[in-house]
Amino acid sequence: MPAPDSPSPPPSDGPKRTWAYARPPSPTPANPPTDATTTTPPPANPEFKSNPSLTDAVTTIKPNDFLSVHQTPCAQRGFLTGISAGMGIGGLRWVLGLSLPRAANWAVGAGVAAAAAQYEWCQFRRRVEREKMVRMVKVYNARQAAEKEKAEGGSRGEEGRDKKGEVGGSPEAGKGGWKFW
Repeated sequence: MPAPDSPSPPPSDGPKRTWAYARPPSPTPANPPTDATTTTPPPANPEFKSNPSLTDAVTTIKPNDFLSVHQTPCAQRGFLTGISAGMGIGGLRWVLGLSLPRAANWAVGAGVAAAAAQYEWCQFRRRVEREKMVRMVKVYNARQAAEKEKAEGGSRGEEGRDKKGEVGGSPEAGKGGWKFW
């Protein structure tokens, strides 16, 4: 019987997904932990396996997953790169004298390798772009805050200079005046 405060498994519509129990739920903002020493580990879930097997992983795959694989980022470019590299390498190996089955093996191997390399390269570029965007947002927010602070501080400073200029009657009286040349 699971502990009363452990997360309950989702309703069973199909095969059990072991990845759903991989991470404990994050603490809610209404009840954050007060100190790192006072936090307790989440209770052990009896259905969670520490080392899921290959069959557990395969049972989590649904037929609809195969229908939407082309919609994942970078997959389409990876597939096209793999197809063209496989055709190029396989065709070249066949023209250079390899038998058709061996050339086909080369084509499949080259296609898979090229698709995986292109997919990983695309994912790397996406990570770099995401990091750049985060930095740009931080810089933009800091610049906006500085401009807002400057505008608030500048309006106060102009009021002070106007008062100094009015008292002295000349622009040099405020010491922020102008010179002829």
